[in-house]
Amino acid sequence: MFDKIKVLSAAMLTFMLLSQNAFAADSTINIKGNVKDNTCAVAPGSQNQVVDLLVNAVRQLHSPGEVTPFVPFNIELTPCGTAVTAVKVGFVGIADTNNKSLLALESGSANASGVGIQILDSHKIPLPLNSDSNNIMWTSLVAGQSNTLRFYARLMASKLPIVPGHIRATATFTLEFQ
Repeated sequence: MFDKIKVLSAAMLTFMLLSQNAFAADSTINIKGNVKDNTCAVAPGSQNQVVDLLVNAVRQLHSPGEVTPFVPFNIELTPCGTAVTAVKVGFVGIADTNNKSLLALESGSANASGVGIQILDSHKIPLPLNSDSNNIMWTSLVAGQSNTLRFYARLMASKLPIVPGHIRATATFTLEFQ
């Protein structure tokens, strides 16, 4: 009889301990948002484009910081939504080891070295490579129309000696719309 009471007591104790974890409370999550027409598409001609920095003499780049002439390139955004007001354009790529603001050239025996590529905005102000979105300025856009964004690229000497060769580099541009 004593064993039955022990088993029954143990069973009741187990039940009480387990039942305490079974309490539940209901909560509600309200979800809200907005759908806006505030983006643009990148025009096909601006996707995967090649910017030709032309042929440049090594003697143009005789010391670090020396640059070649500006080469313009555009990014066309079309169509743009009716609520778009501005865009932030960032450039992402592998930075030059000697100057982190420059895009590094691909390595290889036939490629140039000692230089990097500087990307500049429409006012020819250098754009920081791999910059956080908070550090990029907004560029105004015209809603409901195509918008052309102008940029420039050029070579900049980053260390001596400059080794002549092919110029090859890849950058990805990112867009944040307002």
